Amino acid sequence: MTKLNPSSKSRSKDPVAVKIGKRIAQARRMAGFKTAKAFRDKLPKWPENRLSWYEAGYSMPHPGHLEIIARITGTSACWIMFGLGPIRSGERDLQAVRHQNLVYLFREAEAGKAETVSRFLLSIKLEAKQLASYIDNPFKHIGERLARSIEKACGRPRKWLDEQHIESDGLCVSFPDDLRELMTLYSEMDAKGRQILIELAQTIFKHS
Repeated sequence: MTKLNPSSKSRSKDPVAVKIGKRIAQARRMAGFKTAKAFRDKLPKWPENRLSWYEAGYSMPHPGHLEIIARITGTSACWIMFGLGPIRSGERDLQAVRHQNLVYLFREAEAGKAETVSRFLLSIKLEAKQLASYIDNPFKHIGERLARSIEKACGRPRKWLDEQHIESDGLCVSFPDDLRELMTLYSEMDAKGRQILIELAQTIFKHS
């Protein structure tokens, strides 16, 4: 098989693939693999740079490859692909959800006027450098007190930061309503339910 060796000058990144790639990298780190090389040892015999391409957003991951990555990292393939539903395959990862929502709220404030960001920082009693450390590091612990302060500062209900929201992932917002409804149903099912849904969809597709 040909070795993959992308050139940043000759190949551009896909914006959707970039979002998925970031979640793949986050899933890898959450599973304890600090580098892509360490993670590749657990994967099938893929071309050397395939994982790096996926994480960088140079190519869209094959659904079967996402299932493999999800299984090894103990995360949800639905979350990796769409940013929706529980991050862990069996339970909601509270820290990762809080981080995702914090990034969303900060970007929302950033899209407003400069004073909006200043008020945001003042309300949660953090300096710009401190907030940046939370934004840049998905593993930096967001404690209970800070989580509640962030919600209050942004006018969100208590415990809002602890729940996953479709609007927190820009990719999901671009999908039609019926697709998002299907994604939500899938993410809330157990493994058996998901398998039944997939088999049903495959049967309908074959006879359509």
